[in-house]
Amino acid sequence: MANWWDQDTVLGQKPEQKPLSAGQVVEGAITNFPKSLGNVIGGVVEAVTSPIQTAKTVIDLGAGILQNILPEGMVRAIGEDKASRELANKVGQFYTERYGSVEGAKKAIATDPAGVLADISTVLTGGAMVAPKAGGVSATLAKAAYATDPLVATGRTIAAGTGAAGRGAKAVLGSTTGVGTEAIQQAFEAGKAGGQQAKSFTENLRGKVGATEVLDIAKQNLSDIQQAKQAEYRSGMVNIRNDKTVLDFTGIDNAVSNAMNKVMYKGQVKNEAAASQLGKAQTYIEEWKALDPAEYHTPEGLDALKQKVGDVLEGIPFEAKTARTAVGEVYNAIKSEITKQAPTYAKVMKQYTDQSDLIREIERALSLGQKASADTAIRKLQSLMRNNVNTNYGERLRLARQLEQQGGRQLMPALAGQAMSDLTPRGIQRATAPITSGMGFMAGGIPLAAGTALASSPRIVGEAAYGMGQLQRGLLGARSAAPNLPYQGLLNMLYQTQQPKELME
Repeated sequence: MANWWDQDTVLGQKPEQKPLSAGQVVEGAITNFPKSLGNVIGGVVEAVTSPIQTAKTVIDLGAGILQNILPEGMVRAIGEDKASRELANKVGQFYTERYGSVEGAKKAIATDPAGVLADISTVLTGGAMVAPKAGGVSATLAKAAYATDPLVATGRTIAAGTGAAGRGAKAVLGSTTGVGTEAIQQAFEAGKAGGQQAKSFTENLRGKVGATEVLDIAKQNLSDIQQAKQAEYRSGMVNIRNDKTVLDFTGIDNAVSNAMNKVMYKGQVKNEAAASQLGKAQTYIEEWKALDPAEYHTPEGLDALKQKVGDVLEGIPFEAKTARTAVGEVYNAIKSEITKQAPTYAKVMKQYTDQSDLIREIERALSLGQKASADTAIRKLQSLMRNNVNTNYGERLRLARQLEQQGGRQLMPALAGQAMSDLTPRGIQRATAPITSGMGFMAGGIPLAAGTALASSPRIVGEAAYGMGQLQRGLLGARSAAPNLPYQGLLNMLYQTQQPKELME
């Protein structure tokens, strides 16, 4: 048997039934609030996900109200829409029955408390928009609307735990799918941002582009950074060319002598490879010293010598540590002498050196150098999403973000899409997922098993996270389209647009 506060029972109450007491109203409101709030939230979601139907309902209702308030002659002149007028009449009748009497209002509060609060908030919001600002009337009504909005009240209750819950959900789903939290965050951000970011994510998620496309983007970013570095260098060198100061070679000669002592012992070679490379650098320096000082010993001239010795250094394999150390000391000595003797050069070269170091770091960490294979580079790029299994994740991610920022083309959405493109979990989770789903079936039957399987699928989780981002973008876009309304007031209005639709069904 239905309780007295069941909506069908109350709304079907016969005239001879006793009026509801204050206690019954309170008891019914408390009992029905969760279901009533769910209806309000469901109305907001329905309005956002069906924008065309929502707009049509609002237009039809407006047309029906207009027909009811205009003279009949004018209505006939402009054309009558019976369906719109019928809709307006139904809405009017609904609110008359709901609030036209004390008993009707009591029933509404008992059966649909969240809906009543939403109605009150809507009325107060409208009043705040038309009330005079003088005397604070508008502000007072706006505050009252905010206080009575059921969505706001619920939001305040759960706000403290929302951030932690979101982080916890990402951590759990990142583990069950095997893709890590970064990929899930990128999926959400792509949906929220839209545009090229969304396109890059979805195309990679749904397998519409090849895996090498993101590598091409990374290399193009790196090429643009290199070109920008060279352009800044050429611009800065204009001032250096005007500096005709003749620089002293003493510090450079001392560096060559100290380096030789590391590869020689009393005239005998200790390291053939290091001695050969250092000898090549020394020959370049001696030849340069013999050139016209006015042309070749200037800051610009010694910078050219530094580049020549730098080519020797770049040609030495990384595993030849002694040779790289010896020639590196000479290279650094040339740079140091120019910096000490020509302050303008130091300012120009600092940014150039920083950019050169960054480029070398990116090439090394992400295997984007000319000699690296495409397979190795793609695997390192894809490892950016797997922060839970790669010890170099933090450094690689930092460099990848700098590559994105300075190159101007985004990499992370595409990499997240690739990471989440499979239906089955990644890594060890692929082997454990069937066991987990089986345990879910034993504990909760098919629903729990299905839920566990869905939470383990990177593709499904990726689509869901992307969809949540889209939903937030839609709500924020709607808010910007109505700048005079508070965010919560907008959500309440979206809910109200669903009431006429329900009456038409």
